[in-house]
Amino acid sequence: CRGACVAAMDNNADALNETIASVESVCEEMRQGSVPEECIGKIKGYTCDVTNVGSVEDAVKSVGEDFGGIDMLWNNAGYQGQIKPTLEYDPNDFATVMNINVTGMFIVLQSVAKRMSAQNNVEYLRREGSETNGSSHPFSIVNTASVAALRGT
Repeated sequence: CRGACVAAMDNNADALNETIASVESVCEEMRQGSVPEECIGKIKGYTCDVTNVGSVEDAVKSVGEDFGGIDMLWNNAGYQGQIKPTLEYDPNDFATVMNINVTGMFIVLQSVAKRMSAQNNVEYLRREGSETNGSSHPFSIVNTASVAALRGT
């Protein structure tokens, strides 16, 4: 049994701290319920602006150093934007939506993928006990920002 190590990133420190507190509360409930410590994960927060390459690269570097590597990315930064009729919608807000939900997602994806690629070596796999199951690497990336676009607004 092995708990997940979660690196949470947000540009809003208050929201990030709220997320961390919520996860830590669940971990404490697990401890009280006699779940073995090795089965309980941990979480650490990183303030990061996904629209800024330097901010993302600094955060990803810190995550790699703090956790010894990155095995999975759940890329979910997103901004809803204003809820208004199209004829009243501010183009600057639309640009913000695109910058966060599209460009920001790409910046995070690229930075983490570079890190994953660099750590894809036999020593890392041996240390982590990972199995490649026939693929070229044991890592996963999931992108979910802008899922609301599938439903429309």
